[in-house]
Amino acid sequence: MTDHLPAAFRALWHQLPLVATAGALVCSASIVVVALSPGLSPISVLLGAFLVAPVWAALIATTDAVVRDDRGGVRELMTNLRKHGPAGIGVGLLPAAVVACALVNRQLYDGPAFAVPLAVSGCASVLVVLASCYAFSLRVTDGLRGRTLWLTALHLVARAPAVPLGVLALAFVALLLSTSVTASLLLLAPGPVALFASAGTATAHGTETHALHR
Repeated sequence: MTDHLPAAFRALWHQLPLVATAGALVCSASIVVVALSPGLSPISVLLGAFLVAPVWAALIATTDAVVRDDRGGVRELMTNLRKHGPAGIGVGLLPAAVVACALVNRQLYDGPAFAVPLAVSGCASVLVVLASCYAFSLRVTDGLRGRTLWLTALHLVARAPAVPLGVLALAFVALLLSTSVTASLLLLAPGPVALFASAGTATAHGTETHALHR
């Protein structure tokens, strides 16, 4: 088993151009989503799957290469954008659809009779968002698809929930700081979040693979 977290920490300095470019690309895609559909709504969530998820998939493919093989950079990020963009849409659509369904159920909620579908869609949203923290790496780097991809991601969530929880917490703190301190901090967030997501997935998946072959 290899712990890839030190490589992620080193990359925060050695891959500064990548971190800066990643922030610009992800934030630009997010701005387009906000411009087309302000606020959190089923439409904005689905737009995110088509506009933000391809960029995120390219970034994850690049940070996977950084933490696993000590290679990568801005040029590779641009190459991965073309190479893995469609795969990113495929991965992003499932959590987007589930979360959109939960938001629709929330809008339709009108008493106890609507509690069950709201609770089910809400729980499913939590699980699939956590699993998506693993799913992008599993798709673009490990080549998993379809049912195998999501079952593996959910299994990793069950075995190592600290990784997706930590990734989402880091993203939340960055968002909080950008709204309370300065919005420019948001430009610095996507790169580090992707690096730690890649490191966590590589470590957790490597541990899982090692356990299966023992």
